[in-house]
Amino acid sequence: MSMRIALFGLACVASTVMADVEGWLRWRGPLQSGVSLEIGLPGAIDASEARWTFDRRGRGAPVIAEGRVLVMAYEGAGPDLQESLVCLDERDGSIIWEHAFSDFLSDVIYDRYAISSPSIDPETGNVYCMTTPGLLCGFSRDGDLLWQVACVEALGRFTYPNGRTLGPLVDGDLVIFHTMTSSWGSLGPARDRFYAYDKHTGEQVWSSTPGGPPKDSPYSYPVFEWRGGERLLYAGTAGGNVVCVNAMTGEPVWRFQMSFGGVCASPVLHGDTLIAVHGKENLDASHLGRLVALNLGAQGEKQVVLDRAAEAWRNDDLVSFSSSPVLVGNRVYTTIFKGELVANDADTGRTLWSLKLASDQIHASPAYADGRLYVPMNDGSFHVVDPDDDAPRVLSTTQLDGNCLGAPSIWNGKIYVHTTERLYCFGNDEGEWAGQAVAEIAPPVGAPASLRIVPSDVLLTQGESVTFRAFRVDAAGQVVDEVTDVEWSGDLHGATVGAMRLDAADATPGASVLKATSGGLSGETRVRVVYPRAFTEDFESIPLPMKAEDGTPWGRPPGHWIGGFPKWDVREVDGSKVLAKTIEDPLFQRTMGFLGDPSWSDYTMTMDVMSDGNRRLMSTAGMVNQRYLILLKANHRELEISSNEERIKHAVPFRMTPGTWYTLKSRVDLDESGAATVRARVWERGTPEPDEWTIEFTHAHGHRHGAPGIYGFALQSRFRSYIDNIRVEPNGGGR
Repeated sequence: MSMRIALFGLACVASTVMADVEGWLRWRGPLQSGVSLEIGLPGAIDASEARWTFDRRGRGAPVIAEGRVLVMAYEGAGPDLQESLVCLDERDGSIIWEHAFSDFLSDVIYDRYAISSPSIDPETGNVYCMTTPGLLCGFSRDGDLLWQVACVEALGRFTYPNGRTLGPLVDGDLVIFHTMTSSWGSLGPARDRFYAYDKHTGEQVWSSTPGGPPKDSPYSYPVFEWRGGERLLYAGTAGGNVVCVNAMTGEPVWRFQMSFGGVCASPVLHGDTLIAVHGKENLDASHLGRLVALNLGAQGEKQVVLDRAAEAWRNDDLVSFSSSPVLVGNRVYTTIFKGELVANDADTGRTLWSLKLASDQIHASPAYADGRLYVPMNDGSFHVVDPDDDAPRVLSTTQLDGNCLGAPSIWNGKIYVHTTERLYCFGNDEGEWAGQAVAEIAPPVGAPASLRIVPSDVLLTQGESVTFRAFRVDAAGQVVDEVTDVEWSGDLHGATVGAMRLDAADATPGASVLKATSGGLSGETRVRVVYPRAFTEDFESIPLPMKAEDGTPWGRPPGHWIGGFPKWDVREVDGSKVLAKTIEDPLFQRTMGFLGDPSWSDYTMTMDVMSDGNRRLMSTAGMVNQRYLILLKANHRELEISSNEERIKHAVPFRMTPGTWYTLKSRVDLDESGAATVRARVWERGTPEPDEWTIEFTHAHGHRHGAPGIYGFALQSRFRSYIDNIRVEPNGGGR
């Protein structure tokens, strides 16, 4: 039986608004399943017959609209490597505009960049992207920067050696992305989280923590639908769950523990089931991998934890770590770790057939159009497959340059696939469609049920202010109307608040949750006020109410820091209160924290540092200045400047003595070309400051902004490092 399905009447669950801009607007296309509605596409692919190529490396999927191709890419090497969002002309691959980004403070190795995919807003044509070091950016159709969020410094976003980065998706008026963070307050513990931002303003609307502790790095994009009167998203998490979240409020609806490791493939929706796959160890068996269909519709007052009774079926023969399946009618196609393409019945889970295409597979996902599967594999081979139930066959195989880690994108007669060497475009001058994707219609707005405060999380430098907006929303999270008669309660730390404006002119640094009420409805917002642009922190005002097991009194570092407690505590050393690197939990042996606003620049930072230890082993301590790390690496007997160590790593000899305090000072200066010169000096505390800088490095593509921060690394969690007398001040001349 042929699986060349009829595509007429397929419903699109990608958007709740009628599209003004049409295209392949997100990585899995208009149906969220890797399926294109086009016909007349090539039945065979030959790398030598590409319409055009764009010779820049990448690992994600491009998006296409209005004759333009948007893609994440990277070029260069060492300090000069830059990731970029590039807008290309679909006719010939020529550059229309681009924005380049240097890596900073990430753990990425082996040039693993541009794994994420951008998204295009179907209403405005604006494009949104997430860079590998965590810059969430909104751009106009013509490439003008609309807004930007530095997620590492503002949210405590994690990065990973494997470079896994999930791009944002546009759903209605929200830009939603999936990542792992550790910031402050209830969001302090490291967890897999979803965030939603207003697509017009870049203000946070909600955050959600639907799963448990992470076991892996997240790599599952959400899929969306309307069900039971709610806008829902579904995704796998780094903690091994498949989760359902209200996409308008962030409220967790249910979760299903699927594996011990991360569920890193994106699920697909099939009728009243959600189909998901993983490649880690199962909870109830020792083997790896499983394909599962979950019955949808679970509800409860709080997040429901589903058990095996929620499964419609399971298939234990599939192991897929991060390759996402394609759903075509009632067939689901998956590439698994052994390099096979597998077909399963989406109603029963039964395996129909498999084809061996390569030796292995990771990340890359197939796409479907015009009765054929277009299948990229990790080794760079690209296959066109006729997925006939009875006689599946490979129609063509071609070898592309580099590795394939993304998914094909299909629009306007053309098939795009990006490799670690270049972007390929195959196909025809124009497209032909067999049907039209139809947007879902939102249900009628209900009665007001709660209050939504925007922004829901705000960062202010002492002296700044913010204007809030308050919306009455129904039980599903749909906006009823906007209100201004709001009363506020909570610890304002000296800030003043009017009806909708909070003024931090006289506030002291701190973080708190404020409650807003109006007409019997309530909502909350998180407010963090950080130091002014010139500040000193000597920790003497911090109480030490707790006692360690050895009886040592200790207290928590300032609550408005990102990445403070429990990675650091405050205790008394040599008669003064100082910041101490904790060593009780090996998970925190290496840590970085942020003290200010990511928009700061042109400042000088000074601190005192010390390490316990002996001649053989000590710890590392240092600072973050404008996204550059300046570290006293005692074990290496070096003073080092870095950002990402594979991009920038410049060191000079410097020998530390354990138990001795040193003063470390740095500044970053930008010139008109965009180059940054990073300078630092170090000397034993209490001795005269030297006239010359101890180390200096010039970065051609300099970081223009960045929050001041702290860094500590307690190797093997053996010895503490200490920091005291932090001072930040505007750059001045000379010293």
